[in-house]
Amino acid sequence: MTQSERHAVLRQYSDGLLGTHGTIEAIGAHDYADLIIAMAQADLDFPKPAATPAHEAQLARARAILQPRLRHAD
Repeated sequence: MTQSERHAVLRQYSDGLLGTHGTIEAIGAHDYADLIIAMAQADLDFPKPAATPAHEAQLARARAILQPRLRHAD
């Protein structure tokens, strides 16, 4: 795979068009850590999850669990 092809795959991942596992395989990386390094070297952002009702509900549950614990840590 050429650098240009690798960058194109990473750009597709950044744009949310490819999944994590498929991207790792496509660029010949060993694991997620390699993907993180490749994304940083390519100066690309990681994809953001879609703002679906399910995702929003997960965020609300996480906040409900974490915020009280963070207040007690002070």
